[in-house]
Amino acid sequence: MSHSTLFVRIKWIMVLLVTMVLDISPVPVIGLILLYILLFRPLWFKNAVLEIYDRSGRDNRNGADDFE
Repeated sequence: MSHSTLFVRIKWIMVLLVTMVLDISPVPVIGLILLYILLFRPLWFKNAVLEIYDRSGRDNRNGADDFE
């Protein structure tokens, strides 16, 4: 796992922890954020998923992804 991927994962874990703390309040924050993501499919969410699952830093050990 590359350092940038690790940094992105740590950043998103921190964001999720903050939203979990905010969700204790009477307003369901996580539910509203998920509803927004499902309805509007923002580009920042797609970019975050692509950054988290970036395959550029991984080595291919079993050859399962080789199409050559």
